[in-house]
Amino acid sequence: MAALTTPRIMGEVLLALTPAAAVSIWLFGVGVALNIATVLVAATLVEAVAVRARGGSVRAALGDGSVLVTALIIGLCLPPLLPWWIPALAGALAVLLGKQVYGGLGQNVFNPAIVGYVAVVLAFPQATGMWPAPDPTLGAVISNGEAWRYFLSGELTPLADALTHATPLDRLATDGLAALLAHEAAVPGLAATGAWTWLGLAFLLGGIGLVARRTIDWRLPSGVLIGTAATAALFAVVTDGAAVGFHLLAGATLMVAFFIATDPVTAPVESRARWLYAAGIGVVAMVIRELGGHPDGFAFAILMMNATAPLLDYWVRRSWRGTADS
Repeated sequence: MAALTTPRIMGEVLLALTPAAAVSIWLFGVGVALNIATVLVAATLVEAVAVRARGGSVRAALGDGSVLVTALIIGLCLPPLLPWWIPALAGALAVLLGKQVYGGLGQNVFNPAIVGYVAVVLAFPQATGMWPAPDPTLGAVISNGEAWRYFLSGELTPLADALTHATPLDRLATDGLAALLAHEAAVPGLAATGAWTWLGLAFLLGGIGLVARRTIDWRLPSGVLIGTAATAALFAVVTDGAAVGFHLLAGATLMVAFFIATDPVTAPVESRARWLYAAGIGVVAMVIRELGGHPDGFAFAILMMNATAPLLDYWVRRSWRGTADS
């Protein structure tokens, strides 16, 4: 097998994300592509300026593919109907605050895509919480003049009433499990047949490909899924929460497990530490989902566990000093 160079890793990750990108555009319209393109333009410009200011090679920085991966991840995380400055700000902050302030790719402590995403979620909670109902016909809606006006100017009316839709995690967090199940049973079409689940399965398909090609360490997605499943099972018993399968397939679980937690720069180096790190992501995210104010929680869990990665490596090396790390 060829050496895992950075451009090769990024290329394989981009290829693995293609099914999820295609399903997302099919379900939510071309607004998804607008998000990705806007993030990419802003992130590329900031990367070029920052690298040039630091005296580095702009061609090498842009050629490694990391900006493309960051743009695609952020674009898939954001709602498909936003004014342009929100995805642009997410891309700019992802590169500037998530990567370049630490010295560039390989030196960053936090996952750049999550830094950019969390920044705009906290700054624009209303806009970034507006999701349309999954519908393959939405492409025409997103393409009309009202949607373009919102993208260019931020003038929302009358799109809010037509397109605002609670995601399954939103409904679970605000109304409870019984209301979620009743709603899914009452709504015909894609919402009733699990459109969000289809998107999760698209991430799973790409992720399995990365594991099979050994592009990512299998311990990381396994740890995230185990931590999520175990904590979800505990909440299901203690608080009568949603089933384990719902939490594994809803929200960002599979995306995080295979495409974000597996970032080799921000994850621990030691194998045992990776198990602890990945399981911690699942546990923290589930606690936030069940007890916190954010419907998903994985973005915040990633940042918290990114901060612990050096400590976990240090602890594992001291605790298992003199033993082989398998």
